[in-house]
Amino acid sequence: MAEESNVLYEKLIYDNQDKFYQLRLVANEFKGRQYIHIRKYFQTYEGDYQASLEGVSMEASISNILSLLEGLIELVSKEEATAIINKYFSERLK
Repeated sequence: MAEESNVLYEKLIYDNQDKFYQLRLVANEFKGRQYIHIRKYFQTYEGDYQASLEGVSMEASISNILSLLEGLIELVSKEEATAIINKYFSERLK
């Protein structure tokens, strides 16, 4: 993956310490457009994490972000976690 010099946001969303990789949610700008990525990062021998080519990217339009959010909410709502989700988001939206 090319150098991400225009990173606007980055959040660790999964850390597999046994297999030495992470998944990160990253927003960046490229050629005047903003993109969001869920990318796999591998740990180097030096202990740093480096982005791999594994992952997905899409333009960070409101429509795309809302569709992704809607899909995630649908997945979670099928589980028995509705009360936890409601609590989590109600605390953050205050």
